Amino acid sequence: MYAFDADSYGTGAPLWQTSLLQSGETPGGGTIKPVQGITSTPTIDLASGTMYVVSVQENSSSSFFRLHALDITSGAEKFGGPIVIHASVPGTNSDSVNGVVTLTTSCVQRNALLLADSAVFFGFGGCHSGWLLAYDSQSLTQTGVFNMSPDINGYGTYGGAGGVWMGGGGPAADSSGNIYVTTGNGPYDNSTSFGDSVVKLNAQLTLLDHFTPYDWAFLQCRDADLAAGGLLLIPGTSQALVGGKTGKLYMVNTDNLGGDQANDAGATQWLWFEQDLSAAYSATCTSNTGAVLTSDVTGYQIYGTAAYFNGSVYLGVAPSVASVSGPVRRFTYANGMLTPSSYTSDSIAPNTYGTTPFISSNGTANGIVWIIDHGLPLQDSGSGPATSAVLRAYDANNMATELYNSAQNSADTAGLGIKFTSPIVANGKVYIGTGHDQLSTANPSGELDVYGLK
Repeated sequence: MYAFDADSYGTGAPLWQTSLLQSGETPGGGTIKPVQGITSTPTIDLASGTMYVVSVQENSSSSFFRLHALDITSGAEKFGGPIVIHASVPGTNSDSVNGVVTLTTSCVQRNALLLADSAVFFGFGGCHSGWLLAYDSQSLTQTGVFNMSPDINGYGTYGGAGGVWMGGGGPAADSSGNIYVTTGNGPYDNSTSFGDSVVKLNAQLTLLDHFTPYDWAFLQCRDADLAAGGLLLIPGTSQALVGGKTGKLYMVNTDNLGGDQANDAGATQWLWFEQDLSAAYSATCTSNTGAVLTSDVTGYQIYGTAAYFNGSVYLGVAPSVASVSGPVRRFTYANGMLTPSSYTSDSIAPNTYGTTPFISSNGTANGIVWIIDHGLPLQDSGSGPATSAVLRAYDANNMATELYNSAQNSADTAGLGIKFTSPIVANGKVYIGTGHDQLSTANPSGELDVYGLK
């Protein structure tokens, strides 16, 4: 972990840095290259000056996750941390041993951490069955565990069952302390298995409600995760917005998520990101049982989390084919419904894995939408060397008006794009994390790029 002075560059040296590895340990390996280490966004409790972060590491005998509570002024561990993360639930799926399913480092902790009501929440995906955990923010004791499919096996191309990854986004909490996440491909039975769903849980991670698209079996078969994208709770309402790899958006009522109903009747609204730009079309998929499943998809995939500002929702997509452009779009929100509005003339290319917008403004005026175009990001495998990320800024009232992009001047060129990263705006500056070296480089370095007015 590194801490930098956000306003004064100085020599570029960090204010502090600390390794989360202990003697004899190396960063954990896995599907993320070159190593995993820390692959999720930490969360900070400003009241106590504490940052919570999850790491994965290994030694000569095992690999394991840890939860750290770090002092943001020094990087020192707090509250008796770090603690090794353990989780288990009763279950009968193929991972179970003597009727118990246990979390292992075959999972990836990719989604962002959430701090809500004195608890820290985070999820796991990329393994057989997805997990969501809760820990007390002061004692670092576990307060809740939920597994998305402890009794039914995952199947299909990746064999997952309800992974929680959300395109790098994190769980969301409402004003009553309820927690919401989306899940990835997997079985669904309205009982113990909740693949391709929105789930609502209390702070102790007891299931309260859920929404599942009626074509969940098709989504599972086609690897069209609902959890490819994050979840937005629209401020001041009881509405949540989600979307995944089919390019379909779902608005659901958090007071009654609607379960699994024919033609998604449980949703308050569903719409395509771009029906006016590139129409949906019918697709088929053959399931593991030989059944031919049919539903609609589009040439767009949602890998990011939507942002809300001043009565509008902003969402970016990535095209799944080169013939389709990939804009960031504004949707106006009124009377509980979304209406498609302006979109960017700049297009995000295939294999970028989408974008998560950030809004800066002066109150409700002068809104600017910031996005990172990841180009060909470091995390993409087999598509060639990574390319430089591009920071773009748009007028929040008219997304067709680009205010700035970092490719306009060679001096503003950013580092290499990194999948799922998003910008942060504070004190008149924009901060983006990028890569400094290709993954083929021995011990590749990262890069922090800071943009401000000249």
